[in-house]
Amino acid sequence: MQKSWGLVPQRNAAQFVLAVFDDWEALHAVLVDMEADATKRLGAVLHAREDVPPRAAALGMLKEMAQLHFGPRQRIACTVGQLARELSSRVTKGARNLAEALHGWLSAEQAGQLESHLERGHLVLCIELRTPEDFSVLCGRLVQASPHMVELCNIKFETEHHSSGRDHRGSGRLDG
Repeated sequence: MQKSWGLVPQRNAAQFVLAVFDDWEALHAVLVDMEADATKRLGAVLHAREDVPPRAAALGMLKEMAQLHFGPRQRIACTVGQLARELSSRVTKGARNLAEALHGWLSAEQAGQLESHLERGHLVLCIELRTPEDFSVLCGRLVQASPHMVELCNIKFETEHHSSGRDHRGSGRLDG
């Protein structure tokens, strides 16, 4: 289990936490808990699975998914929103796989780990941290719920201006 906490927030970038889950049950529990919270958060789910259970698909972050095609053999589903637009833009610019699309957003090692998790059928949750309380509460929950990596990253939006409090389904650019 990898935990990484030493990230310094960047100016004009939001801080996000990434967590990896083995199965729909574990992710579903976290998403249900988050939806019960009155605080709306910007976020996205990424996966490369075909077995989305109906009760998971009914949750806000899984209702609308975009399909991203990185070459003929790598398809990634991503919550419709800013992160999907950013990744799609990277595909258009020639990224051949997800790790290449994440280049410059995460370290090469982090991007490779994330891609490997998705290739093994794991699910990735990316959530914005807006306050110190979000950091302690969300990161604490995710560390307990995720048996894999929980990473922090700075996300700077390029394709569309980020406005906290508006579209909470999307995500953004991962700056590592």
